[in-house]
Amino acid sequence: MTTSRPDTTAPVGLRVLATSALVAVAVTASTYALGSVIGPGGWTGTAVRTIAVLALVTGVSRYALERGHTARGETLAPPAALLPSLAGLVVGLWALLGLYGGPTDRFSLLIGLSNVDRVLSRLSTARDLTLAEVAPIDPSLPIALMAVGGAVVVFLVADLMAGGLRLGAGVALPLLALWIPGLVIMGEIPPLAFVVTVTALVLLLAVDNPHRTVRRGAAGRRPEDRAAGGLRVVGAVVVAAAVAVVALGLGSASASLPEVASASWSRLFSSTGQTVRLSDDLDMRRDLAERSGEVVLRYRTDGDEVGPLRVFTLTGFDGTNWRRGADRDGDPIEGADQVLWPTDPAGVEEPTSVRVTLESLRDTKLPVPTEPRAVGIDGDWSYDDVRDEVLGEQPTTAGTAYDLTVFPRPLDGESLREASGADPDDPNYLDVPATEHEQDIRDLAATVVDGATTRYDQALALQTYFRDASQFTYSTEVPPGDSGDAVWDFLQDRTGYCVQFATSMTMMARTLGIPARLGVGFLPGERVDDSSFQVTGRDSHAWPELWFPGQGWVRFEPTPAQQTGPTPRWATPVAVTPGGPGDLGNVPTPGATTAAPSVTPGTAPTNTGTTGTVGGAQDEGAPWPLVVGVALLVALALGGALWLVLRRRTEPEALRDAEDAWGELAERLGALDVRWPASTTPRRVPTVVVASLQSRRGQHPLDEDVAEAIAGLASALEIERYAPEPRTVTPADRLQELVDTAVDGAESSLSDRPARADGPSALPVG
Repeated sequence: MTTSRPDTTAPVGLRVLATSALVAVAVTASTYALGSVIGPGGWTGTAVRTIAVLALVTGVSRYALERGHTARGETLAPPAALLPSLAGLVVGLWALLGLYGGPTDRFSLLIGLSNVDRVLSRLSTARDLTLAEVAPIDPSLPIALMAVGGAVVVFLVADLMAGGLRLGAGVALPLLALWIPGLVIMGEIPPLAFVVTVTALVLLLAVDNPHRTVRRGAAGRRPEDRAAGGLRVVGAVVVAAAVAVVALGLGSASASLPEVASASWSRLFSSTGQTVRLSDDLDMRRDLAERSGEVVLRYRTDGDEVGPLRVFTLTGFDGTNWRRGADRDGDPIEGADQVLWPTDPAGVEEPTSVRVTLESLRDTKLPVPTEPRAVGIDGDWSYDDVRDEVLGEQPTTAGTAYDLTVFPRPLDGESLREASGADPDDPNYLDVPATEHEQDIRDLAATVVDGATTRYDQALALQTYFRDASQFTYSTEVPPGDSGDAVWDFLQDRTGYCVQFATSMTMMARTLGIPARLGVGFLPGERVDDSSFQVTGRDSHAWPELWFPGQGWVRFEPTPAQQTGPTPRWATPVAVTPGGPGDLGNVPTPGATTAAPSVTPGTAPTNTGTTGTVGGAQDEGAPWPLVVGVALLVALALGGALWLVLRRRTEPEALRDAEDAWGELAERLGALDVRWPASTTPRRVPTVVVASLQSRRGQHPLDEDVAEAIAGLASALEIERYAPEPRTVTPADRLQELVDTAVDGAESSLSDRPARADGPSALPVG
């Protein structure tokens, strides 16, 4: 379908090609925003190259169609305007099937049904990974397919809106699909990508604004209109500058954005910019990423440190990941005197008072000691005695403060050896994933505790086994596993951080019939003065908790000392005797490394054990090269926008149709004081103009080309206005020729006329 009255205001070539280029830039910059939730890899380069190819396909095809329609005095409109997007869709599908539908990661030119099946299967795998992994997720082939495919879809939608439907202002909507994951999950966005995207959108509006029309009537170039146009130019530049400055400010401050939503992904990550949230979905196979150095909380006590502060516990393990599930409904806390503990403690020692003030931690659960305690806090809080957690309805905020009264249990080796009674009535505490190495893990656990006769001695043997620095290496990088059981892989490689150590001890304890779970929280932190401590994101930690009848859950510490410090006082390691519990000489572990720890005991490394990926802003400010680069980019963008606007204001615009030609004729003849009343029909105008010119020339003959040119324009105008479809449309170049002929002839006629003293005659009203 075509129409005879296009509404474009920019030259076709500039508008079409600039629109495709700016959409490609905006989508490319937005794709880089996914880097906050997807790890670095080749997927970014693939996405950029694919978007560039699609921009070339849609831009060139739309340019060719627009040029052809313009030459006929028509404009491109739906459904013909949708053809370039359809071509882009075909090329995009072909690229995705070729890139990600083959048996390997090599590009395949030949596409078949097997490619489609592989792409669908990998998309399903990508969905499962996004629900199970911790950000930033590894850019595996399924994840790369999801990222690049999403960028392709966003580009096609954005290009259709900007180029096909001329809705440039709506391009920001599809771009949100690429920004929302980073905003919701991590609470941060790349400042440079944000500024580039906003700048591209501003330039897109400057290049193509179909709602602004320029009429070429007699009033089109009056001085007051030129002044108003100048004001519009200045206003456009000021608005563009303001938008770019605001974008720069928002991008630079993005690290401090709060959580904006709670979704399945957002609960998997432990940091939102300068706020910290512990991961509740831990992956045994994931390397430990850089953790936030922000202060999570501070506490003041009238005694020594209160030990680790636990936030939540985990029970379900599938062989690779821990699964928590939804929060449970607890019972309302009745007051600051209520002792919160799953059972009645057999006995307690002298209580300790603690005042906790939260800083950057944002969670619906309060950090509390692993010993019986009472909590005094304002607001509605409840206690889940199954998971031993203190829960609120809303995430905590900076400055949240509460009082703890801690009642330490008199735990020691003797009391734990003599523990007797019933275990919890929950089989999940004894569940071990049914993998091909389940029996191997059971056999290894039995070998490690061989000779231990009590639950306590077995737990101590397991802890001693893992803390042997000559056998196990603490490292933030996890060797790739080659089996379906992450615990067995760790027991072979013997390299990892707290998640691997704690999980392996928990599973091995379960094989021995000891109920066990995982505790997640923070180490005691650093002492600030005699009674004050501060805890940072780098103190995040995980540990096993084993059940002892009559005592409840008891914490052990298998992670090496360079991360955790000493073991709990009730779990002091015992000397390993040959052939006794913990003797590694009897443990069959082929492939085990005997490398010494990479970190000297007693020194905490920068990247140390955590319960998950704790990303987030560091304490350093924005690097100066980035600031300077962004400032230069904004300056160049504003200069380009100003150049485009001024060029469009100073260059004559090409005629599009007979209406434009008629308006230009009236304007240019009006400058010669040759006008006609608005009520004059186009067919009468040639007669009126000729009579006016003849009266001003006296007896000198008038050039006949003037009358013929005006008559030709009038005929073209009548055909355009009133002739039914299909109709013959006069090409734009012919219209321009007629306008120039009429005006040039009128100027020549008036310049050759004899001088008159009475000025121009009034046009007759006919």
